[in-house]
Amino acid sequence: MRKSCFSKVAVITVIAAGLAIVPAAAQASDAPAASTPTVAPPLIVGPMASHTTSAPTGADCLAAFGIACYRPADLQAQYHFGPLYAAGDNGKGQTIVIFDAYGSPTIRQDLATFDSAFGLPAPPSFTIYMPEGNVNYNYTGLPSPVNFHNKVVGNRIGWAYETTLDVDWTHAMAPGANIDLVIAPVPQNSPLQNAQKFALSNNLGTIWSNSWSSAELAYHQDATIQNEDKVYSQAAGQGITAFFATGDSGATDYDQQGNLFPSATVTYPPSSLNAVAVGGTQVTTPTASISSYQPESAWNDGYGAGGGGYSTVFAEPPDQSAAGIPDPSGMRGVPDVSMNAAVISAALIYESFDPTVGPGWFSEAGTSLATPLWAGTDAVMNQADGPLGFLMPHLYQIYENPALYSEAFHDITVGDNSFAGVTGYPAGPGWDAATGLGTPDAAGLADALSHTTPAP
Repeated sequence: MRKSCFSKVAVITVIAAGLAIVPAAAQASDAPAASTPTVAPPLIVGPMASHTTSAPTGADCLAAFGIACYRPADLQAQYHFGPLYAAGDNGKGQTIVIFDAYGSPTIRQDLATFDSAFGLPAPPSFTIYMPEGNVNYNYTGLPSPVNFHNKVVGNRIGWAYETTLDVDWTHAMAPGANIDLVIAPVPQNSPLQNAQKFALSNNLGTIWSNSWSSAELAYHQDATIQNEDKVYSQAAGQGITAFFATGDSGATDYDQQGNLFPSATVTYPPSSLNAVAVGGTQVTTPTASISSYQPESAWNDGYGAGGGGYSTVFAEPPDQSAAGIPDPSGMRGVPDVSMNAAVISAALIYESFDPTVGPGWFSEAGTSLATPLWAGTDAVMNQADGPLGFLMPHLYQIYENPALYSEAFHDITVGDNSFAGVTGYPAGPGWDAATGLGTPDAAGLADALSHTTPAP
């Protein structure tokens, strides 16, 4: 019989203590000072669900914790990947490039355990790059991940959980794609951008997954953002789609002291005109498993909410203007798209790096989950439809055609992203600042994309 750590006592203790939330601007104690904000992944780590290599079932998690712990087959079914996989479209020939700080010392063996548990093949190639030198994985003295709020574990262990989530779930959605993991030595925009410049100069891949960002209000000058954005302008011009998580604090986000701003702000780089901003949804009524689409609402489950709103730095891009999205400010609206991100409908990962808890299965959530889900989706789309280049123009072309839009997206019309006393934005018909265009119907999206044209 499989042993687990499930117990009603554990449920009360873990949930009452709060899940392990990594604020997007948490400061790393060993990161050097910089003119640009320190970043941490918008990641929520739930309770450990099992200490064995056998994955817990969704029924186990619902009974023990009152939250889902979805498997690859569940989210593949939720977003209708089955017809594409049956046709052989699983991301083959594509390369997804993932950018993280620190990485994980056990990522290869942990991915192998994840794959074995769920019957997934190993990726055709999995290459790890450390262009600025090897990372020192010294976890001695670091606290348990349930104490992320002390800001120290906005770095090493927290980033190892992020890295594991990114790798597992890009692979889960696009099991035929290659994975390149590029590691920055510290969690700051400049080293992470150096990692991206390395990927650009070495032509690593055309799909980028980035589960990190900082509040626009955390920057001292708009010019700093605009200067940093040159990297993403170059990437988009080379046909690269950089997916970025919009954050887990609804219509606000964290300052550099780890406190939420008391007013609305969006995060950068998601607000860039050269990135695809990924927000969050929740399966409204979590189930033990998923075999067909389950209704979703804007993510706002008490643990976090999907980032969204309007930039104060970037004007509305032509793609959004042409599509006529509701934008009273005349500025860039985020997110562009969303996918499952909620704690109540979390996804499983396996880790063996954390000395504070030992190896086992965790549920994880946040727009840090939604972003690799979309990166994997894009890999499948690029195989099914041929090279798409920068994806944003295609998405808004679809939105301009009601028939294609209804085929390609689940329009999320329920919920909002108000959070921590900051009034957010309601979900509603069509694009909105809580969920963007909505979540994909992968088979429908592949067909709809075949009717779009690349940006000039």
